[in-house]
Amino acid sequence: MDGQVGDGSILVLVEDVMVPISVVYNAISILKKEGVEKLDPMIVTQASTQSLTSVESASRDIVALICRSLEFPSDKMCGDILRVLKPGGTVLLSLSSQSVSKANSTHEHKLLLAGFSDAQSSEAGHSIVITAKKPSWKVGSSFSIKKITKSLPKVQIDDDSDLIDEDSLLTEEDLKKPLLPNVGDCEVGKTKKACKNCSCGRAEAETKVQLGPTAEQLDNPQSACGSCGLGDAFRCGTCPYKGLPPFKLGEKVTLSTNFLDADI
Repeated sequence: MDGQVGDGSILVLVEDVMVPISVVYNAISILKKEGVEKLDPMIVTQASTQSLTSVESASRDIVALICRSLEFPSDKMCGDILRVLKPGGTVLLSLSSQSVSKANSTHEHKLLLAGFSDAQSSEAGHSIVITAKKPSWKVGSSFSIKKITKSLPKVQIDDDSDLIDEDSLLTEEDLKKPLLPNVGDCEVGKTKKACKNCSCGRAEAETKVQLGPTAEQLDNPQSACGSCGLGDAFRCGTCPYKGLPPFKLGEKVTLSTNFLDADI
């Protein structure tokens, strides 16, 4: 069974069945430099989570743990230690040299996950000592947040010096009336018409696209590529003879009597 000795604001949890009292005082002396011999801490051997069920919440100033393994204290015990400590109270873990290599980071993580803050580690002889604080606020406590209002700096504007006259930005070239575009000698009245010697491109735009061959091309067909008379399979996409039957160059193109009849 768990052994309990003494009573006070300091609670000591020991993993082993027995522990020398000097080990307990050495651990407590890290937090209380003077008057350690006069203290009467409550010591619990073979401590477990059940050892803290009878301890009142927020009743201890210091909880010291004498550890020799990485499993002590458990995560649940760390939560129970946080419960029994007063706001701002301190938890102290004294780790033996056998578990120093991994215990430092492992136990610090346990304390931080349980809700402690300001976890610090230091060497004390052949042991590592880790201390942490319980937050000073209580669960359910509230406080008001003062809103800091910052006033914007006042900027004085001198109307006479800071404003610029927009007209002063215009040059003499900007004030000149724009000239009409030069369209040559073409008429620009209501009815636009290209002149005989048009050089502005209007005559080309007014030229209608000739669809199909002209009468001259039908009477005396000629071919620049030499393939126009062979039929549509040999004619280009812009050939004027496209759609006409094959013919001989220089001979009049004639249509057969059944040319316009349906194939079916």
